[in-house]
Amino acid sequence: MKPALEFLREHGPLSLVSLGCGARLNHIDNHLRLFHALHLKYYVGIDFEPSISVSPDLLANDRMAMRQVVRIGPAREEHGFVENPPIPPWAKRGERGISLEIFKLFPGTWVEELRGIHCSVVVCQRVLPFVHWENIIHSMTPRLVLQEDLHGCELQDLSRAYYEKSRAAARHYGLLPFRPWRIFPGERNLILWKRRDFFIDLNSSERHTWRRLLQICRKR
Repeated sequence: MKPALEFLREHGPLSLVSLGCGARLNHIDNHLRLFHALHLKYYVGIDFEPSISVSPDLLANDRMAMRQVVRIGPAREEHGFVENPPIPPWAKRGERGISLEIFKLFPGTWVEELRGIHCSVVVCQRVLPFVHWENIIHSMTPRLVLQEDLHGCELQDLSRAYYEKSRAAARHYGLLPFRPWRIFPGERNLILWKRRDFFIDLNSSERHTWRRLLQICRKR
């Protein structure tokens, strides 16, 4: 059995799986927001590239915001890890958050091999327009599916009877577009799908927003 399958069979329910993560993880702000909000344990990178690397300096696009989520720490030399990666200047030592030990990277792995392997969240990236992974993602039964970044991923239609698009959930988790502008007309570079039986207390985020507004008004 391939290492990725063996790992996810045991840890899938506590994992976010990035399909087509590329040769280098970068700008994964939204992934980390979901990871943190759902109290997950592992970030699993899947790609057919011969190697996958983690560069601490490129992990976050909005580095100041991610300082509240990410703590860079030593990583074991496993599944493509670089042992003891450098600490980027924007990360404070001792900050509570996520260390590089969460990343489990599996190069040389095809997405099609994950059929039927359950996980908590799927991130769909870098999908060629003629490739469709809907059936594979459905079989993985994730609670949330985030589609972002490049053309092709937004062509995957997960609706059917199992999933629904949820802009409210995207706001609830504080997700932001990978690019704030559109390169092509009609482009959408962030879509969050929610499994229909997965409950999210959206009222809690609304209450928090109003509480913050009241605090700001009182300070003035």
